[in-house]
Amino acid sequence: MVKISTRINIEINRTIRDIELENKIPNLKPLVRLFSKIKFNGSEIPEDGLIDTGAHISVIPFYIWKKLNVDVVAEHKMSGAVPDKILPVNVGYVKGKFIDEYGNESKEIRFLSYLTFTNKVPIILGIRDLLEKFDLCILFSQNKAYIEENLDNINFAKT
Repeated sequence: MVKISTRINIEINRTIRDIELENKIPNLKPLVRLFSKIKFNGSEIPEDGLIDTGAHISVIPFYIWKKLNVDVVAEHKMSGAVPDKILPVNVGYVKGKFIDEYGNESKEIRFLSYLTFTNKVPIILGIRDLLEKFDLCILFSQNKAYIEENLDNINFAKT
């Protein structure tokens, strides 16, 4: 049974390392990454997504968005996801739900996304659409994080 929840746990990963930079800077700490499962509207299987606090827009690989009912609104070019490359993308809206390891899921929300024509990019969940619907809470000293429904924004899928 699926439980719609106002709180969805987020994974904090502190094991990813930048070996090249560590060779230049002794005692460099590992990177901090926030991950969540997301189930896109029209897909049965949840996918792993990186919550990027520096990204204003989400990035969705081709193999995912080609199967979804997306609302394409523009053509554009994207940089940064693949080093030293500018990629043509569609820009559009996808819908999905966050899911945690306990089976809790959020209400459906809509993400503005770069829809790439390659599968060589990760799912990046941009922070803008997330923060308009949820509060992001990071308890770093406890190695815990979660998103919690912002009760001021009850109508998720329509905005």
